[in-house]
Amino acid sequence: MELLLAAGLSLLAAAAVLSHQKDDSPTFDEPYHLYAGLEYAADGTFWLNLEHPPLLKLLAGASLRPLGVTTPGRGRPAETTPHGGFLDWFYRNRLPADALVAAGRAPFPWVLSLLVLVVWGAARTLWGPVPALLAAGLVAFEPNFVGHAGLIHTDVGAALTMTAAAVLSLLACEKGRADVWAAAGAALGVALATKFTAVLLVPLVLVLPLVWGVTGRPRPAGGRVARNLLGALLALAAALAVLWGVYAFCMRNMPAARAEAAVRWYLADRQAPPATIRRFAALSRLSPPLGHYAAGLAGVSLISGAGRGANYFRGEVSEKAFPLYFPAAFLVKTTPAFLLFAFAALLFGGRELLRFRILALLLPAAVVLAAAVRSHFNIGVRHILPVYALLAIAGAGLLAERIPRFFPALAAALLLGSAASLLASHPDEMSYFNAIAGGPEGGSRWLSDSNVDWGQDLKRLGRFLREKGWEETTTIVAYSGVAMNYYSPKARVLDPAVALGPGRYAVGATTETIGPWLFARLEGPASGRQVAALVRLLRERGVRVARVGGSITIWELPPAAFPTGPS
Repeated sequence: MELLLAAGLSLLAAAAVLSHQKDDSPTFDEPYHLYAGLEYAADGTFWLNLEHPPLLKLLAGASLRPLGVTTPGRGRPAETTPHGGFLDWFYRNRLPADALVAAGRAPFPWVLSLLVLVVWGAARTLWGPVPALLAAGLVAFEPNFVGHAGLIHTDVGAALTMTAAAVLSLLACEKGRADVWAAAGAALGVALATKFTAVLLVPLVLVLPLVWGVTGRPRPAGGRVARNLLGALLALAAALAVLWGVYAFCMRNMPAARAEAAVRWYLADRQAPPATIRRFAALSRLSPPLGHYAAGLAGVSLISGAGRGANYFRGEVSEKAFPLYFPAAFLVKTTPAFLLFAFAALLFGGRELLRFRILALLLPAAVVLAAAVRSHFNIGVRHILPVYALLAIAGAGLLAERIPRFFPALAAALLLGSAASLLASHPDEMSYFNAIAGGPEGGSRWLSDSNVDWGQDLKRLGRFLREKGWEETTTIVAYSGVAMNYYSPKARVLDPAVALGPGRYAVGATTETIGPWLFARLEGPASGRQVAALVRLLRERGVRVARVGGSITIWELPPAAFPTGPS
């Protein structure tokens, strides 16, 4: 019965994802992730997208292989980067662009489904059946998971693999068995191949035996601590082997000289110092798979340290990081039920927070959150999704032990509250904000980018404009993974050569917040200036007439907004 309930939660989560996924347009990063994944899966080279580990992209690319689509290398290993051929591949392939993305997305709802089962299994092993169902349900009904689980991206996959690695490392310490340490290492290797954030787990795996030696009950003997330290080294060796294997498969048809060329090109593009480029090129010559991984991690670190260009937080745009960004994102993007759950766990936890099992789950969560706070990538709560899964497991155990009399009723209430939030946000889970932020419409005053608008509503916009008969009289100003008018071919798009004038504008939330920077970066300074002028006019004189999905507002600019004619 327990397993059936867990399976039911898992399937409900997948069903919620599939329900909105079919109407989600390709988001900003997905097409290129898919292009890169197909290169790994079909061509066996790794020129593209070193800034993300390959495993989830490989999963997406493998989904395209049975469809017979043209590959980045056009069926053979590329001798130079196929980066410049992306647009031709995307818009002139055997399948339409949106069909390519839809096919690549097919496995991703089941990544969330598996995460729900892993959370359930971990909590069941550690705490028992009722805490396990609560932990699994909180993850299954969390809009931040459901909203992002339908996309070709790494974030939900990172929550899955990092949670599995953390829990297996905990169990390996308690059991002291080499086979469990090897399993923990394999899970860590998979996590490292999923997202660079997982590198934060490497020192934690080494430290965990010492934490267990201090906080374990009963106090472990020194010999057992030493054996666990050796087990942790075994885990790191297993992780390295798995990581090497994933990268080696992705670049199986790539000679060493070309692998080195890819590393040099990638790091030079990120303005790495010449000495840094030479160092990683030398590592690539020694081991091309490890060279690719290390160069990718270094490139991401360079961008994170220097800034990505524009971050938005509570009405302010800055090239620098906002230290309160991720704590605030957690506060306004999380369901009231999960917030109440986390607060209650801290309130009732007391000294139990220092127990080994709790520390082994909270330490990786804290490290992920701390790293996010320091990062210049202030672009979405999705970057801390592993924190949610680890908190769900730890908090369920704490509450079950500290308030056993009231726990079943509390668990039922929390699950009902979570389900209600998910239903209220569907199918716009990606744009979910709680009442603290003022709901979805108030949320854009707090956050932007993938918290609200990643381009997921262009398909819904196209349908809305046709139903209203507005397609030919609307100008679309909303970025996505496809052309702005892909789903509305009769609609207009902004042209810097044409002056702004009265009319109807469909504007994405990201355009309204960081649009001037984004358009200037992607289309040139003239486009950036035009978008800045449009946003200013909309705020001062525009009239909101409709909202599409959770991210696009339809505006009317009356002739009175242009007293001296179009600007």
